[in-house]
Amino acid sequence: MRLLLAGFAVTVVVYLVLALNAPKVFEALVYDESKLMPPDIEPEVVNRIVANANKGEATVPVVIFGPRVEEKARELSRLYPNATTPWTVLDKALEAYYKKVGEVLDNATARFREAALEIARYTNSTCGDLERLADAYRKAREEARRLLLATYGVAAYGKAVDNSTAQFLQLYEEYVKTYDVDTAVRLAADKAYGDVSNLLANVTWKNWATDNAVDSVAVAILSARLNKTLIDTARAVSVLGARQYLYVALLNSTPAMLRPYLPLLVCGGDVEKAVGAFRNALWRNITSYNPPPTLYSLPLASELVYRDQYAIAVVKTSGGQPTIPADIGVPVSTSQLLKSFQEVVTQDVSLIDKTTAAALFLVLLAVLGTILTPLIIVSTVGLTYLALLGFIFHIRDVQPIYYLTVYMAAPVVFAIGVDYMLLMSGRYAEERAHGNDKLSAVSTVRKYANRAIAASAAVVATSLGSFAVSPLPFMQSIGIGYLITTAFVVISVFVIFPSLLLILGDKIFWPRKTISAHEGRSKFLEAAVSTALRRPLLTTVVAVLITLLSFVFLITTLKVTANPVVAMPETPYKKALEVATTYFSNITALSTTYIAMREPPPGGLLAEIEKLPHFVNYTVDQRGEWYVVSIKLSVEDTSDELLHIYHKLDELRRVYGPFLIGGAASWKNVIFSEIYVRFWNLQVYIIIALAYLILSFLLRSFLIPARLLATVLMSISWSLALEVLIFQEAMGELTYWLVPVILFAFLIAIGTDYDIFIVARIREELERGLGERDAIKRAIVATGPIVTGAAMILAAAFSTLLLSQTLVLRQVGFTIALAALIDAFIIRPLVVPAMMVLAGRYNWLWIGGYSINTYKQSADQVGADSRRS
Repeated sequence: MRLLLAGFAVTVVVYLVLALNAPKVFEALVYDESKLMPPDIEPEVVNRIVANANKGEATVPVVIFGPRVEEKARELSRLYPNATTPWTVLDKALEAYYKKVGEVLDNATARFREAALEIARYTNSTCGDLERLADAYRKAREEARRLLLATYGVAAYGKAVDNSTAQFLQLYEEYVKTYDVDTAVRLAADKAYGDVSNLLANVTWKNWATDNAVDSVAVAILSARLNKTLIDTARAVSVLGARQYLYVALLNSTPAMLRPYLPLLVCGGDVEKAVGAFRNALWRNITSYNPPPTLYSLPLASELVYRDQYAIAVVKTSGGQPTIPADIGVPVSTSQLLKSFQEVVTQDVSLIDKTTAAALFLVLLAVLGTILTPLIIVSTVGLTYLALLGFIFHIRDVQPIYYLTVYMAAPVVFAIGVDYMLLMSGRYAEERAHGNDKLSAVSTVRKYANRAIAASAAVVATSLGSFAVSPLPFMQSIGIGYLITTAFVVISVFVIFPSLLLILGDKIFWPRKTISAHEGRSKFLEAAVSTALRRPLLTTVVAVLITLLSFVFLITTLKVTANPVVAMPETPYKKALEVATTYFSNITALSTTYIAMREPPPGGLLAEIEKLPHFVNYTVDQRGEWYVVSIKLSVEDTSDELLHIYHKLDELRRVYGPFLIGGAASWKNVIFSEIYVRFWNLQVYIIIALAYLILSFLLRSFLIPARLLATVLMSISWSLALEVLIFQEAMGELTYWLVPVILFAFLIAIGTDYDIFIVARIREELERGLGERDAIKRAIVATGPIVTGAAMILAAAFSTLLLSQTLVLRQVGFTIALAALIDAFIIRPLVVPAMMVLAGRYNWLWIGGYSINTYKQSADQVGADSRRS
């Protein structure tokens, strides 16, 4: 016992020193599995070939969310002038459009101005001539009017106004006696006014007062100096005006382009006003028949915006990620996504750890009915967990640890640590209740409890540590991490807690002296076990049928996704990625897959590459002796679609010769094949085989380990089927591909605990001389409160993962918690006793015979009991 206490002191000091560095562990974790990859796998080889191929300026897509999408996009353009947004595309298109329209306007206006100036100059002098003709015509009409009044007017009214008209009137009155009126007027006019009768040739007594008579006399007057054409022109100009006459005269001979503007140009009009009117009209015509581009008429701009809700911009950067205010846009970046994921999950872990500790304390309080024991157990487990984190931080340079290891370590440490310590405290209380002294009770605890705990811990280490055999370093780190986790728990259980029992003794149950049994729960277990023992075959058949149905449901319904983005919490970066891949998949190159060949890639291969799903573009680059085809795809580096693309490229290299596949698609294939496919094709069988061997030697039985693993597989299939029913079918969330892997490894590791505890107690009762049925019943009923409490603790530990924002943790927490409850309330009290009683003495079949020498029942008696049941 002194050695135990010395080990206790050393262990506590070491744990406390390690715990000081626990908060630093999250800075040392690896969140990107590609950083933990072997150098000889295909994508890593291609990485070395294409090294430095993409140096220089890079582009980063940025998703802009509504409302005020345009305003945010323009603000982004001000921050990054080289950014391409829908509105920068529109602005450039409008600039080109208006520049072209301006050139057309300038050329057409220049030609129009020349023609307009020519018309203005020509018509300016012509207008003067026309005005003079019109003036001469008007004067001739005045003379004609005076002549008509002086002749016909005087004759008509018989009244003279001056001497010459008096003379005319006198002569007219004499001639009219002999001649007709018109002849008398002409004869009198010639004598009174000179030779003017020729001017009155077309005038008669009937029409002398008409306008036609005036016009006829005027024409006769002008005929002396003008020809008929000029007289007609003069007459027309006097009626229309020179400007209007010229407009009509030039209309048919003027080019169509100038006709609407003749009124502004003739007779030296306003040329600039005409030019302005022409330019405005031409602008309206051009923009009417060829309207300016809009956001949705430009193919590129329209592809960069979606219903004014989202827009995508491309920012060029020479290195690193652009710093963009969150209220403007969010970069579509795997590194930023992982960073935000790290921040959110780190917050989750803090919340989950605290909640787990509180939940476990409350469950322990309910199970044990004491205050100090839960405090000691939770404190011991908490110190173990902190020491584990500190140890992982110290070995970060020697053994990098993948983030999932630490995030899943808390429920593992709390679940198995609390389970083991609860079992030990319960057994200690039982021994003290039977009258054994403190030292004897501690010795019994170490003897019997340690045997069960050793078996359980060995299975935990085997199952969870099996990931260490993976060829991928990041999976190796998970396996190594869990081996370390199991070791820390075992040290605490075998050194710290027994020492506390030895030091505190019965005080550990303060304020009670011992732990009282939970009679209600024991009665429930007693009734369940009695039912199973009465109808073992029916109970077993029903359990098997349910298991088969769950397997059929899983085979036909289960849909897994290998895209870790699905499992990530809803951050702005995840939302940006979803928007980019959903609405802008045709123009956003989010990932790159490489083909490396020794020879130039043939045209047929390049043509097939263009047919790949989510293809954006490709480039061919020569890197030394290699030709590298860089294939840009519109899916993120983690998309499930990359698996299909890899398989398509794998088919193509069988046709077009050998080449290497690297980049996103190749990494995706490596991770999926080496984890998921390898696990179900190889690792699962290794886990089952090693667990069987370990349990066989520790329990000294060939049949019990097989039955134990079978019942654990029942819990796995039932709980996974319910997880698929709830998460996939009801909530529409695909099962993340690591969930079945983690579920199987964890339940094989942890789900065997309770069965081992029960089997160890059954063996103990059999060794004391009880019969098969009585031993089974007494073991399950006696361990019921403690083991059921342990199952509730396991469920509580993992159910806190439901608080996580990460889908994979929620699914794992739900499934393992459910499996623990199924095991505690269905498998253990019903299926386990039924199957054990059916097996009878063959449960203890071992090398050289049966492993329990004091076994009291014969095979015949067992058969008779079974028939009676």
